[in-house]
Amino acid sequence: MAHGGVETALLNWIRSFDSARIQVRLCVFANPDGSERAFLESAARDGLTVDQIGWNRGKPLFRAARELAALVRRERMDVIHCHNTYANLVGLLAARMTGVKVATTYYVWGDFSLKRNALQWIDQLLMKRFDAVSAHCQQCFTDTVRRGADPTRLHLLICGYPAREIAIDESQRQKERAGLGAQPGETVFVYMARFWPEKAHDNLLQAFRALLDKHPQSRLWLPGVGPDKDAAETLARKLNVSENVDFLGFYPDPDRLLTLADIQVHPSDNEGVALAICAGMAAAKPIIASRVGGLEEVLTDNRSAVLLPPRSPQMLCDAMLALIRNPERALALGLEARRFITEEYSVELAAKRVEAMYAGMVRAHQ
Repeated sequence: MAHGGVETALLNWIRSFDSARIQVRLCVFANPDGSERAFLESAARDGLTVDQIGWNRGKPLFRAARELAALVRRERMDVIHCHNTYANLVGLLAARMTGVKVATTYYVWGDFSLKRNALQWIDQLLMKRFDAVSAHCQQCFTDTVRRGADPTRLHLLICGYPAREIAIDESQRQKERAGLGAQPGETVFVYMARFWPEKAHDNLLQAFRALLDKHPQSRLWLPGVGPDKDAAETLARKLNVSENVDFLGFYPDPDRLLTLADIQVHPSDNEGVALAICAGMAAAKPIIASRVGGLEEVLTDNRSAVLLPPRSPQMLCDAMLALIRNPERALALGLEARRFITEEYSVELAAKRVEAMYAGMVRAHQ
């Protein structure tokens, strides 16, 4: 669909695989709007081969499955691993054509739009047809079991995150902040998320309006793309916050962007374990987030983050103001968050779990 958390998790896994055991070939739908382009560019920077399968609004499942089956035969693949509903449908068809094993990973279940709820219903029907099913956080694991998965056959594949440090001196940091719209002395908040309904950008903009009334030297960076971006820009103008809000579009280096920002906010209505949150933890950022989904699996309230109920703009405003006024607390939250990512949620551990699932599937096939 675009380059978000799922796509980032895949690239992180692949970078950490044992290349002597696992050879990976990525395959994406070639969408009419070119929304996969950013992902292709990221994969190319890692030297990864990406094949594209023709796709359009007519959802040509059988044609796409034949293309994938031809790739599987040509490259003599052992496992197809699918990561969304349409990929699940195409992957299952291609597996039937070729006889290879097929796996899927679920990332989040919830009550979304009519279309997305219909896609979840399809996923639920398909669940038992896979050779391996996995969930990427404990909350999703629990929800997947509720929807019919056998808990004894369900894998927990955490996303993990590489905790790399970006060295940048303060003068360069200030220069790059200015290039993104920040004025001297401003506190910069960043929300790294696609513009989708459950990301609740409207909630954040309302909170930011209240914050500006109390602390005018605040700025909000909103990287990302998606169908709700125009609505968010319209709301920013309506709330008269546009001069302090920068819509950055797709940002290719989220780790560097987090280094430039001061505080991360994540007021989503529904999440698994958001890769954007993991990136903020790795960057030792103080984080304010909604208490939803899998976020509590990596964030601890008042220890490594400030967790709030979703859809609470005034509480969000108050939390943002409190961290501005208490930099020592903000620093302590960020340092604990980084410790957790480095010591308890490494991408190396995550990759080993994925490798083990693949190895078990191949052994069962022999």
